[in-house]
Amino acid sequence: MPPVRLVVLASLLAAGLAAAAPVVQVPEGGRPVEVLAQGVVCGPVRNGWSLGPDGRSVHPPARPDDNTRTQDLKVADTPAQCATSERIVTVIATGPLPRIDFSGTSFYPDEGRLELRGVGLLNVGVAWSGKPRGEPERPTMEGQDVCLSPSKPRGLADCAVPVPQGLPTDTSLYWIPPYGRIGPDVKTYDALGNLVDPESLRIRPGRTILTEPLVLSNGIDVSKGPGSVPVSHSEAIATADCGTARCEPAEGFISVRNVPGVDATVTLRARLVPRVYFSRGDALDQVITTTLSVLACPLTAVEGSVLRGAENSALVVRLDPVCAHDPRTLVWTVNGLRVRVERVVKLAEGTYVMLRTGGTSDQQVTITALTSRQDGTVVASETAKTLPLPAPRASLELPGHGSIDFIPTNRPAEVSMASNAGLGRFVLEPLPGAYSVTTRESVTLIQGEAAPGAFVALRFGYRLPTLPAELATTDLAMVDERFQRVVREASVPARIENLVEFVCADKDGKDQKLEPSRPHRIPYEMRNTCRVIVHRQRLKPEDGNQEVLLRISVTKPDGSVRGESGVEQRMFLRPQGEQRDIPVPGNLGQYDRITVQVSHVADESRYALSTTDRTGLPSAQWTAIVTGGLFRLYTTAAIPAGLYRATEPTGQLAINFGVVSRLALLNNEGQERLLGIEAGLMGLGLVPQSGDIQFPPTLAVVLGLGLRVPIGPGAAVGAQAWLAYEFRGDIRRRTGGDPTLDPVVPSSKWSFIFGPSISVGNVGFNL
Repeated sequence: MPPVRLVVLASLLAAGLAAAAPVVQVPEGGRPVEVLAQGVVCGPVRNGWSLGPDGRSVHPPARPDDNTRTQDLKVADTPAQCATSERIVTVIATGPLPRIDFSGTSFYPDEGRLELRGVGLLNVGVAWSGKPRGEPERPTMEGQDVCLSPSKPRGLADCAVPVPQGLPTDTSLYWIPPYGRIGPDVKTYDALGNLVDPESLRIRPGRTILTEPLVLSNGIDVSKGPGSVPVSHSEAIATADCGTARCEPAEGFISVRNVPGVDATVTLRARLVPRVYFSRGDALDQVITTTLSVLACPLTAVEGSVLRGAENSALVVRLDPVCAHDPRTLVWTVNGLRVRVERVVKLAEGTYVMLRTGGTSDQQVTITALTSRQDGTVVASETAKTLPLPAPRASLELPGHGSIDFIPTNRPAEVSMASNAGLGRFVLEPLPGAYSVTTRESVTLIQGEAAPGAFVALRFGYRLPTLPAELATTDLAMVDERFQRVVREASVPARIENLVEFVCADKDGKDQKLEPSRPHRIPYEMRNTCRVIVHRQRLKPEDGNQEVLLRISVTKPDGSVRGESGVEQRMFLRPQGEQRDIPVPGNLGQYDRITVQVSHVADESRYALSTTDRTGLPSAQWTAIVTGGLFRLYTTAAIPAGLYRATEPTGQLAINFGVVSRLALLNNEGQERLLGIEAGLMGLGLVPQSGDIQFPPTLAVVLGLGLRVPIGPGAAVGAQAWLAYEFRGDIRRRTGGDPTLDPVVPSSKWSFIFGPSISVGNVGFNL
């Protein structure tokens, strides 16, 4: 909804609250009007409003905005009572009053709009109040809306105002001044200060036009007494005529009495009240003529059986038990075309009749039963909406191997139907020469018979389980899938563990088969004995051709990849082939991790592969680690950004650099533990400090412990605590010219230092 409409509707909504305080509204720039007959306006009067000399009248502003149109004024009987008075009168400066041409105004209750014609329609509101006919449980429909888009900005214009659909033709309609209100406590004045009669605000449309069907039935049931025809606007019907029968309008329907015999049809002529018309294209009629079937026997079309767009389809109707006619002796027609009775089932609730038709494409059908073509007596008639024939949706699945999108020739596949048939259900029917259908423990199985490479559309029968048992197993229509499936041999992915082995030698040189998905350790001396064996001879002919992807990757202890050892091969395996050995290339090192991954290639052109489950994860994976030493001795470059000297004199040593050898214990995967022994040469205090104590740059031998956390290949951050021997000169202090201070600070060459650092490099060997 546009923002402007929201603002105007919010002002109109205040009309519902008008009972809380009297409201006086006058067009902007109009003459002064009395707010109250007796008493005084206490004020204050602001925003362009002015108070008259009599103290009871106000003058509206000439050009108000949204914030100055409405003002609440305190009023009292005497000026002395203003301080304690709680009486309020609301004054509103409305827009100019419109001039509405009621003769050119049209009301469309079925479409939900009122087309105003007049001058000055912009922001004119419309209020409505009407009781829905024939629906006593529904409350009165009340509401308001506003004209925002007249056809012309000036002069005579048209404007469509939306109203709810379903209002009666005699709905009470009122216009509301722009930005104004409506209600029992609202007084409206014109620009000359004259009080406007509330009845003059009522809108009496020159034409009320109905666009939806007035008569809501195609037949009259008179088998057990007076019949009735439901109508949408009974208040709009002045008279009704049914020829030799007697018709009387009532609330929500037309009563039909005194039908002479069982006629096939009754012609109903309904005349509308003045100024109410029925739209038939461009023509407007006040007399509506409808031909109604007379239902001697209650007849009902079974829901879900009347189909549209199905050739040679059948539908099922139910005759009421009171009908004594034999359905086989009657003449049945559907939309005037004769159909044949295929089956009849009599039960306590009625007689079910299955009629075989040639199919229809109409939105609705009229089913009629006559005694004979010559006599033409209508025994029963029913008009029913047709349902579009649902499109069958079936999925095929190989048990234990997932969904497939083809028809296998060498093994049966399970057929599952999606529940998109509404009340009905689809049953797969065999197609000789293409495929056969069997049932095993309530599971439908299909197996192809056509030559491989052929394309076949599955054929289904549409059945209605809600029918009696004798009819529930009969196909009401036959329908083919909208696409065709290829017929070919099905191959299923074989287990990788049966086809592929990962073999390495043990410490005695004997081959051992490594189990997948479990960690293994390989003696360092046997690191080059590992190989992958592909047993193509184990592949059975019924498994079909296989396509697998083999990946071999080797990573070093620091996480980097050993590129010369990587293998990636896509292999096409045929049944009963020869064994193939694929060694792990490259010269492996201590704690190298070997990962072997073998997975099926997601290619449905190779074998039966689920079209919904393609995770891409390996079907089997082997992991092995080459054993190595317990310790690692290596050299690294250390860059401590700041070391703290704990020995007197204490202080911060900024920007340090050196080379440190480290001895660290290794875990089972060749990764060093956090704590290690360190020794090396370190340049300390390479940047002079600005404090009183000045440590000279020096070279030191360090020995101690270090905590090291790797952050990448060859790089780490850590913290050290070292005992250092410094090759330096004297440590001096700043005297500031004080002769009493000794510039040389007594200190030892030995010191204890600690702090964080960054180290780069890992050159060494395992022990």
